[in-house]
Amino acid sequence: MFEFSITLDEQNAPQAKKLYKNLKDSTKIVGGVVTSYYENKNIHIVVACDEVEKSRISFFVCDEIAEIISTDFKLKFIDEKLHLSLTNQTNLNALKKALVAFDRETDKYIISHNLKLGKNIVIESFYEFKLKQLRQKWFELIKLANENAGYLLCNDTFIDLLKFLIDNIEISRNLVNVVKDDFGYKICDENFVEIETGEDSLRDDAFLVTSLITLSPKRINVYCDMNDNSSALTLISQIFENRVVMLPNI
Repeated sequence: MFEFSITLDEQNAPQAKKLYKNLKDSTKIVGGVVTSYYENKNIHIVVACDEVEKSRISFFVCDEIAEIISTDFKLKFIDEKLHLSLTNQTNLNALKKALVAFDRETDKYIISHNLKLGKNIVIESFYEFKLKQLRQKWFELIKLANENAGYLLCNDTFIDLLKFLIDNIEISRNLVNVVKDDFGYKICDENFVEIETGEDSLRDDAFLVTSLITLSPKRINVYCDMNDNSSALTLISQIFENRVVMLPNI
């Protein structure tokens, strides 16, 4: 029996919950068992499987850890280091989400390359001591944004930066349908089945923009009132440019 333990500080409880759920989902196809418990202000996630499935389980564990660090930990890092005086919160959230997604495949490679699975790993220690090069890479990008903060107050310059980041995010989906109704925005796949994006469920402007950046689709069909000139629809039309098609509400 192969057994592996992952430890996170209680301050990262949301990340521990997400990691636990993702590991349960990804390892069940090979008969993996995932449990968790709380002890001494730490959350412990334990993964176990038959020895014959060790290599596949190890791959799932590495991939899920890399996913959490390259998204949640990176967003925390950006929140701490990015200093821009943008008054439009939707624009600021969009920039942060784009910075998280930018070059994420390289981020995940660096994390996985440094991740050596033994019997256990403490995520915060691994992040602090083994990923200094990765954090420096993130910092250089954020430093560039901070040094040009004055220019980014100009809307055209800000849009150009956001477009550049989004154009360099790997395409993850072929098509996403956006339906605007009385309750806000609903984001669906090509069959109009609602997509679980992991974003805030308020279905507001910020939800729409950050979700689309996370999903990074090749094409976006937006079903709405054709006279709708909301700031969110204007923004996604600008930053996703030729990918967006506006259609009458269904």
